[in-house]
Amino acid sequence: MTIIDLQSASGETVLPLLRCDLCIVGSGPAGSTIAQELSNTGLQVVLLESGGWARNAEVDTLNEIENVGRPRVEDQWSVRNRILGGSSHTWGGRCAGFDEIDFEERHWVPYSGWPIAMEDMIPYLDRSAVHLGLAVGSGFSDQRFWDIARRSAPHAEVDPSLLLPFFWQFSRDKTETYPFEYMRFGRHLPGRLGSNLTLVTGATVVRVLTVDSQAGVRGLEFATLDGRRHTLAASTVVLCAGGIENARILLNSGTGTHPGLGNDRDQAGRYLMDHLRGPAAFFDLAGSEVLQRRFGRYNVRSHFFRAGLRLSPDVQRREELLNCSAWLGEVLAPDDPWDALRRFAARKPALPQDAISLVKNSPLLLRGARDYFGARNGLPRKLRELTLDTMCEQVPDADSRITLSQHRDRLGLRLPKVDWRSHPDEARTMHRMAELVSDELQRIGLPKPILADWVRDKAEVPASFVDVAHPTGTTRMSSDRGKGVVDADCEVHGVEGLFVSGSSVFPTAGHCNPTQMIVAMAVRLADHLKVRPVRQTPVKVMTNVE
Repeated sequence: MTIIDLQSASGETVLPLLRCDLCIVGSGPAGSTIAQELSNTGLQVVLLESGGWARNAEVDTLNEIENVGRPRVEDQWSVRNRILGGSSHTWGGRCAGFDEIDFEERHWVPYSGWPIAMEDMIPYLDRSAVHLGLAVGSGFSDQRFWDIARRSAPHAEVDPSLLLPFFWQFSRDKTETYPFEYMRFGRHLPGRLGSNLTLVTGATVVRVLTVDSQAGVRGLEFATLDGRRHTLAASTVVLCAGGIENARILLNSGTGTHPGLGNDRDQAGRYLMDHLRGPAAFFDLAGSEVLQRRFGRYNVRSHFFRAGLRLSPDVQRREELLNCSAWLGEVLAPDDPWDALRRFAARKPALPQDAISLVKNSPLLLRGARDYFGARNGLPRKLRELTLDTMCEQVPDADSRITLSQHRDRLGLRLPKVDWRSHPDEARTMHRMAELVSDELQRIGLPKPILADWVRDKAEVPASFVDVAHPTGTTRMSSDRGKGVVDADCEVHGVEGLFVSGSSVFPTAGHCNPTQMIVAMAVRLADHLKVRPVRQTPVKVMTNVE
């Protein structure tokens, strides 16, 4: 593998490599996965990353947005990372595949239905395990978990016509000193990319270049922080820059007569979804040990799983609800000893507070060791608050969208204008989820939570429920180019050689974290790219363009 760092080479000449067979834009989970899957093939591949090996304040400013919709996180670093490895730098490691109902066309959910089925994705979910550091890739989120964990299922279970057990698995990087570190894709790229790969950092894509008719790709234009622009010729381009940037690049790639690529039907940037997530009820900490053990973490093959609940397909159809899940939300105490231990393992302790925390809470540490190695449970945390957290899919809405602002970033690119919207069905679903969980927990003999005021009063979802780094749907997949941007192979309708990967292609968002589905879809796309004929593209070099 060749590595070219354009941040440190700022002001020098353009890349020595002026063309490739395939260019991947973005090194997050999608881009890194495709690059690894295409390693040691006959394709000459360039992987472009806007950031570098470390966080850079100047690069961070390129993530600025103009928000005109529902409140979003102000610190974009917490949801979008321009750095090698992308947003795996700050993700929470939680993985699960989507549910079968998520792929179905549901008459009460407008624009629902994927052009592929859940069963089509199972082989790719299995293959995602190696990329994400999972014990198993599929079949762990339902009652099959108990067989995988070699445990007996609980005797008292919730009513399956209302709620179903659900399990998330946490990514684990076994090469890290801290034993529960999540997979950070950027750390491993140099050792996992073949000789046919060239990794370029400090290269921000400005626009995709096409033939005159816009019917095919001929390369792309990118910029370095010093403002210089360069062209890389490529017959195939894969955008893996995230749910906001994928749409922004397509929209910025338009000309005076064309309003962006993949946008001849005004679809690029539309149907922006994220996940509404937050506390819907609260538990009394006193007497909650049994509840925490039942719906806490499980240690399976040195991997953590977390138990929770989801709405059953039956109740979704019967009451026309969206898909939704719930789990125990833990608000850690300031002196939680496991956080202190993690900082010691990373050689970044906060002294003397962390040392005091370890001594003061030594009984909790001893209990954690017994739970982890003996009962094979997760580590008990010291909590300040225990909540019932819910996360709900959103209604696909064409008016919830990304357009281009009149404001520009330091490279002269128009900023994304984000108009993220929420809907009454989302609040209604979360109200119902909280009520069902509360009633079912009481019925099976577990503590009943106190519903949050906004749930009890049937109010709107609180404004404090902001985006959770899951931007979805802005380049959605559809067999009908009038209802989406890419086809079932993730190729942009009408633009040969231009592909998109990531949650932006998801037609609906499901209730769970998107990263495993992103990686599984990336593996699927990589298989398609391996057998796709390579189209020759003439080199047209353009450097120092203002």
